[in-house]
Amino acid sequence: MLAFSHPDYPVPTLVSAPLDLIGGIPLITAVGTPRAIGEAIGARCKPRLQVLAQYLREQLASAMTGSGHRITADSLHDHLQAIALPLSRQEPALWMEIETMARVAELTPGDLLLIHGFGDLLSHYGCPVPPMRSSLILLSGTNTDTGEARLVHAWHLDPALFPYLTLVRRIPSHGPANITLTLAGLHPVVGLSEAGISAASNEIRVTDGSEGQFTTHLLASVFSSPTFEDAAQRIRKGPRHGGAAMHLLSASGQRLSVEVSGQEAEVLGDPNPQSPRVHTTHPVNVNILRWSAATGDGTSKGRLAHLASKAIEARGLTTSQCTAWFGLGTEDGPNGQRAYLPEGVDPRTTVLTQIDPRSRTLTLKRGGTPAPVESIQL
Repeated sequence: MLAFSHPDYPVPTLVSAPLDLIGGIPLITAVGTPRAIGEAIGARCKPRLQVLAQYLREQLASAMTGSGHRITADSLHDHLQAIALPLSRQEPALWMEIETMARVAELTPGDLLLIHGFGDLLSHYGCPVPPMRSSLILLSGTNTDTGEARLVHAWHLDPALFPYLTLVRRIPSHGPANITLTLAGLHPVVGLSEAGISAASNEIRVTDGSEGQFTTHLLASVFSSPTFEDAAQRIRKGPRHGGAAMHLLSASGQRLSVEVSGQEAEVLGDPNPQSPRVHTTHPVNVNILRWSAATGDGTSKGRLAHLASKAIEARGLTTSQCTAWFGLGTEDGPNGQRAYLPEGVDPRTTVLTQIDPRSRTLTLKRGGTPAPVESIQL
């Protein structure tokens, strides 16, 4: 693990703030050492972690019915315990945080790993379950109203998971402050660090998932990275339990997209960095495609084509206008009409995150709530 040291980011002396709402989602601020941060998150999320762990355990058992795998509660426990070693080696501080969260929430570390890497476990066990839907757009400065690059991530999630949505703002004793969108402090999907690095992932269901890292753990490690180059190396660590497309965008507009399966990691070509990049929940690299599970997201390609057509035409795009692309605003079409929504996008179950890494600003809007579009700045 690389230590973070930079004169622009002194060790903070802030104290934990009370729980707030940003765009309709609770925000927890945790400060200090990894164990202090884990204790704060575990205490705030204890009831939700306990219920979520039980819910996902039942979901995994149900999904295994069609997978051909036989697993008992004991064998699942043993597997989750065995995962701890590669995860702790990848990011020791993050592992200490999870360990402490488990103790405070009166759960085992394995219970939290089930939440943290649930999608990867579905791939690892060959469960015939599509990936959780998400949509990613990387915009260059030529597309946006600020003239700066922007990351847009829409999470079209299971409505049963909405009560567990949590923004976590970490202010560590050693390392860049960061903010991530999570499920009760685990399973991050998008975030921003004080080092000017934003990142997001699209889940991909693969058939070569094997013992190793969780893709969610790799993404989480990005937010403690001191540099873009270090982050680019971290997201390719393997082998992995499952698959994902992981995307990085820096304050300077540097960007990288990597598709990973259990064994393979492929950087996607980027011949024109000024052109928008759009990705959904299916692989596009030929080496990753061969490991793509038959149980895919049938709406993914349609979403990609729809969003790509809008992104390519975008000039001076505001966050409000982009919000309307997903049916969460009213500023897209003539006379304020909402945009046409492709199959797979339900505004009621969509959480939209937009990040400007140069200004270190995260803008959020949760569907199914009257909460406004709101921003938070690191």
